[in-house]
Amino acid sequence: MERISGPYKGYFIAAYTVEAGPNFVGYAKVCVQEPESVWTANSVEKLTSASGCKTELEAVAAAEQKARQAIAEITSGWDTTSLPGALS
Repeated sequence: MERISGPYKGYFIAAYTVEAGPNFVGYAKVCVQEPESVWTANSVEKLTSASGCKTELEAVAAAEQKARQAIAEITSGWDTTSLPGALS
């Protein structure tokens, strides 16, 4: 499953899932510009959800939530065009 969402506080989230045995893991890339694809996204940060999600939807939602949390923790006043660097 793949999904691009946003903007969220000026950032876009390109999320996707990978099957891990009977479960799924979600991955998210935080991007300054809206990507055309999750695979070609030029990201400022890459995040992984907790492993062991039972469905693809659960995994992609967990990765997106982790990305939104990282974005929310960015110091206020950053202009998204200034590329603040790592979000963690």
